[in-house]
Amino acid sequence: MTRKLPAWLVPLFSILIFFLTGLALIPFPGLQNDELFFSGPIYSADAAFYQVRAGALNIPFMVVSYTGALKTWIYAALSQFVAPDEWSVRLPVLLTGMATIWLTWYWVRIVAGTRAAAVTAILLATDTIFQLTNTFDWGPVALQHVLLMAGLVALQRWLTNASRRMLALGFFLWGLGMWDKALLSWPLIGIAAGLFCVYPRETIRRLRPLPIAIAVLSFLIGAAPLVWYNVARHGETASANARFTAEGVGGKAVVLRHTIDGSSLFGYIVYPDPPPGRHPPRTAIGRASVALSGFFGVHKTNWMLPAYGLGLVCFVILWRSTLWRLMAFLLIVSGIAWAQMAFNRGTGGAAHHTILLWPFPVAFLGIAFAEAAARLPRFGISVLAVLATFLAAENLLNTNEYLAQLATRGGAGGWTDAIYRLAGSVEKGPETNWYGLVDWGYLNALRMLHEGDLPLFVVADGNAAELKREIETPDCVFIQHTEDKQIFPGVNDRLRQTAAGLGYSERVERVIHDRNGRPVFELFRFVKTG
Repeated sequence: MTRKLPAWLVPLFSILIFFLTGLALIPFPGLQNDELFFSGPIYSADAAFYQVRAGALNIPFMVVSYTGALKTWIYAALSQFVAPDEWSVRLPVLLTGMATIWLTWYWVRIVAGTRAAAVTAILLATDTIFQLTNTFDWGPVALQHVLLMAGLVALQRWLTNASRRMLALGFFLWGLGMWDKALLSWPLIGIAAGLFCVYPRETIRRLRPLPIAIAVLSFLIGAAPLVWYNVARHGETASANARFTAEGVGGKAVVLRHTIDGSSLFGYIVYPDPPPGRHPPRTAIGRASVALSGFFGVHKTNWMLPAYGLGLVCFVILWRSTLWRLMAFLLIVSGIAWAQMAFNRGTGGAAHHTILLWPFPVAFLGIAFAEAAARLPRFGISVLAVLATFLAAENLLNTNEYLAQLATRGGAGGWTDAIYRLAGSVEKGPETNWYGLVDWGYLNALRMLHEGDLPLFVVADGNAAELKREIETPDCVFIQHTEDKQIFPGVNDRLRQTAAGLGYSERVERVIHDRNGRPVFELFRFVKTG
């Protein structure tokens, strides 16, 4: 008699793959400004968008109008034990992504069975954009995913055994997620719409005064800092960010497609073709990645787009399945959530927004494939195993393409590894009292890597009077990107023109290169002309 494998073996193996892939990726790109946005209030109280004073303490509540300081609080605690670097920043994010995979597997197993959960875990753990955004958390998205799924699991437990504690825990976690980033409203509204559309009777039957009171109170406790801020600022989270528009919806649909097929971050994290400054990889992991890419060929996309097409075909065919309503629910959740970002100004146009739909689309696919395989009693399991393995392998090759390019080209734009050399080249000393930052993209990294000890300010762009004061500050060094690396093109020229009008010119003292020898940063002082 053959012994059945434990149900947890597949998700555990999937999580291990996710973890090892993340470990391989972590060292290559430099720390990015938005990836470290949470860190500002840790080292400078003024960096908090909104804070509350309690005695001698300034407690940050919000980092921007729609993003709270939950991640700031977590990393403030971690900073007491570990030094700030790419590992201490990214490893907790990777662990959070692992928890999301496990929670997703657990929820799908409850609602759709072990086979569907196993396929979902495999596809989610190897999904390229999910991997990258849950390793380099510039969205941020990692806490959004884990709090969403942890709350859903708790609510499922409440539905199963009527535990009021689970009801309270689920809504508390969702409230906490809203404080972390108010964009959690997208999937939450999608869940509410899906429940009323697909499970109207069951939903209405659960709407009783006591459960509603527990849910609302728990949610408000979790979201208390966000609520406090919006009471003080008259609903600024919504008023400053909710702007209906149909402009650009087509482009946002393209971003969704590229998020699905894994290509959306080429040209953002890694350089676009043709590659400037390509060098042989320096590490064993880099060499292995390049060799893998050379053997299997370039994989800038995966096969997930046709997989979703096949999943929709299965959905139509399986309309009599007992899980058809669940699949419809997941489609509605995903569609409603995407519509909210697509028809709002400034959202839905980048992968770190569209990935907030996950893991629901992947769960839909896992359930659809597992149900279709169940209709093939003789070959179903074999076909399902081959399909899941093929899609996972293509996903991993797609992710490996990012790794291979990072190993040979280095990170592009704000992901440059030159940030570490820049941080090692500046310090407060007798000859330098202040560093003026001309462009966007390196404030948070310099502040964090020096643990707040480096005197920094952002150079006034276009304000001649303020710039004159900054230029005349004794022992001040300015830092800018080289001309071809500017994040905001033209910012260097505007500064030079304003300075020239004040009678000053730049004197470059040092150029900082990345590991591939490309000049990225310039350190300079202003001197009187003539």
